[in-house]
Amino acid sequence: MAASEETLLKEYYHSLSAEAEEIAELKLNAAIRGGMTRSGKVPLSLSNRYVMGTLAVLSILLLFSFPWIGGALKPRSAAPSPQEIAQTFKGYEEYTGSALTDSTISTALMEGAFQRISGATAEKDGYILTVDAIAADRMGIILLYSLENKNKDTQAYMLSLTNTWDTELGQGQLFNSGQTAQPGVTHGYQIIQWNCNYSKLPEQIRVKASVMAPATGLIQGVQSYEATTEVSVPVTLNQNAIDKSGQNLTINKTIHMAGQDIGIRNVYVAATGIYVETEYSPQNSMDIFSLFNPRILLGTGNDFTGLYAKSVLKIDGKRILVFPNSELSRGPMKLQIDGVNGLEKSARELIVDTVKKQILKGPDEQLGISAASQPDRMILEYQVPAGKNAVRNSIVTLDQTFKDGTGKLHTMREMVYAAPVSYPAQYTFNLGTVEMPQPLTFKITGYPNLLKDKAELTLRK
Repeated sequence: MAASEETLLKEYYHSLSAEAEEIAELKLNAAIRGGMTRSGKVPLSLSNRYVMGTLAVLSILLLFSFPWIGGALKPRSAAPSPQEIAQTFKGYEEYTGSALTDSTISTALMEGAFQRISGATAEKDGYILTVDAIAADRMGIILLYSLENKNKDTQAYMLSLTNTWDTELGQGQLFNSGQTAQPGVTHGYQIIQWNCNYSKLPEQIRVKASVMAPATGLIQGVQSYEATTEVSVPVTLNQNAIDKSGQNLTINKTIHMAGQDIGIRNVYVAATGIYVETEYSPQNSMDIFSLFNPRILLGTGNDFTGLYAKSVLKIDGKRILVFPNSELSRGPMKLQIDGVNGLEKSARELIVDTVKKQILKGPDEQLGISAASQPDRMILEYQVPAGKNAVRNSIVTLDQTFKDGTGKLHTMREMVYAAPVSYPAQYTFNLGTVEMPQPLTFKITGYPNLLKDKAELTLRK
């Protein structure tokens, strides 16, 4: 992956495991971001081991298909002057470089959303973690922190949130092999969305830094990592302030596109981002896997800034689009979508005889089974239709639970995806056992079937 592509994708990796039925079902709480290898692996049960690969990128493309990944469609104003920068980041000068590349962080600083934290520091094995400030709202939290490395070697690390019993509280707490702590002090920030309703959060949470190192050996050619040191500090949340944070907009309108109805219920504008609650009508003929190119335009006429959705959350049964925040988010705001990706409900059943290597029922002729497939290790292949470009949404996912020929339920062990640099793209499913009555029945939870259309909805005039 080119460095420029990594830069564009960086902001989006932190919440890849948050949503989409297919992603939630795969339990991608240990999904990868920033991998440099050509394949990614998703074990369905991981503790402190993380596999590096391109699955994170594929997950993004499943959630959204868009030509630009984040950032503005059109800059609305000139870059801030040095004086404006100095005033905005007064007291947070160490974070100026990072924050200038992230509108959510710079907006939170300009609006005074951060709360200074005193004494939130801890040391272990030569690593000192300090949380300098937080900005918490109903949907998530922004952390400004430093990690001092007293050792001689540069080490990769990841940041996560837990309660006092080490239960994760954040969505998409991911490992990025490019996030490193060099000898000395490293300042950083992280935006993490809650994985539960904010009212259920404990009063005290823990911010944990896990120092990562390559695990012994490769897993099917993919480098895995494991935590060698973990240091955490307690942080107290102000529940009353969180409850009053942000601004709610009640929309309750329906977008009609590609013959389907998509409800836009509420919008929440807060420090950690702009959140748009969506709802797919149960009367739709299709099961929608993702929206194509969802974006928010801030401003009016030809004077606007455009923000692309960076992830989707699924909390309390609600499906929520997550957009970066901006200093313009208090003004006029409209939502635009360019289509949907999904299948007719009757087409989601996939029936395969893995012994005979035959697909007995599938969504279309583009899906096949590889000659290298085994009874317990099914390899599906997707071929791009002639004359079409499926690069941005060419991922096939299945529910981890499936039935054998007698109707007995099984759970697959893992899924391995090859990056779609060439076609047919391959998707490997470790079914766990050879001895299963055939055929096997699966439920498709992600498939490249894009229906382009145009829809626009004013969220605030």
